[in-house]
Amino acid sequence: MADVPTSSDTAFDGTLAFACDTPASRTLECIGVRDEAPGVKTFRLRDPHPDGARRYAPGQAMLLTLDIEGRRFDRTFSIASTPLEADALELTIKAQSGGVVTRWLHERFAPGMRIDTRYPLGRFTLDASADTPLALVSAGSGASPLMSMLRTLARRSPHADIAWLHCARGVDDILFADELATLQARMPNLTVHVWLSAPAPGWFGLRGRMSRGALWAMAPDFGRRTVYCCGPAGFMQSVRQIHAAEGARRAAFHIEHFGPVIEPMESEAATSGAPSSDEQRDAIFNAWLNGRRFDVRAGETLLVAATRQQVVIPCGCASGLCGTCKVRHLSGEVAMKHAGGISAAEEAQGWILACSSRPLTDVEIAF
Repeated sequence: MADVPTSSDTAFDGTLAFACDTPASRTLECIGVRDEAPGVKTFRLRDPHPDGARRYAPGQAMLLTLDIEGRRFDRTFSIASTPLEADALELTIKAQSGGVVTRWLHERFAPGMRIDTRYPLGRFTLDASADTPLALVSAGSGASPLMSMLRTLARRSPHADIAWLHCARGVDDILFADELATLQARMPNLTVHVWLSAPAPGWFGLRGRMSRGALWAMAPDFGRRTVYCCGPAGFMQSVRQIHAAEGARRAAFHIEHFGPVIEPMESEAATSGAPSSDEQRDAIFNAWLNGRRFDVRAGETLLVAATRQQVVIPCGCASGLCGTCKVRHLSGEVAMKHAGGISAAEEAQGWILACSSRPLTDVEIAF
């Protein structure tokens, strides 16, 4: 398929420099669905109005907005396709046990149907200026944004030195296995390693929990590689610690973070524009989410406060980019500083991002 005619294509000089648009809302059409592994499907989407399609960088994500039985759901998924494919993009999604959205997509979403989206989202992208060996490390469906990177590298830099390191539960759960085998034949410096957390009898490869020894066995020069890592939070933290223990630079480690991060209060308040007097810093505000009360410390975001008290607000990036934690602002005052995850029209309709909103008074919000 033809490459996307972007300005970065015409200026291509051997590096990976991709222009990407600001996030915008688009309605996309499903043009195909295929099985990747048990409980994992890839959905192929196309913009019915190609002149409005958004440019994205390898590793970025997309927000889906669905109405399921009269209830709105916003969920963020990484884009698995390469932006060099002009006519469509793909989302590889695992059906989560008890997950309303992922189950609906697997059971109901089919070619011909349309879905509301917002993209491109996120800063988890290939560093265009880096010219170092790479390690693409993933667990489970965390392979999706890394596959976008690898598919792009296969077209633009097929001789790149890449170690693909993937953790799956069992053999049947290994994502993109056939395609990885094909890419290895085309990319002489691509090595593919898989370890399984719960293999069936007959598996003679690496197994068990993530360890420094396992990573060393797969990539002895792991500490010298620039790492892109995506998976569960505990998995990513382990990989980061191993990378650091190998003497690597912190800046050479990139993660796709999904979920709230509870940071020290001083750092949050210092960057938020929140009130700074001693009395105001000690304030505790009341927040109600669909009638359930939780308290919010001064300078704390609604998302962090809710997570601290086991009040569930779905979230994706937790940094104001994806829009997954969008809630209706019913009363009270908040200070919101986001990174493009919500449009001006949505703000005017009373929506806010829980990850980017700090109460200035008692507040009430709702899904």
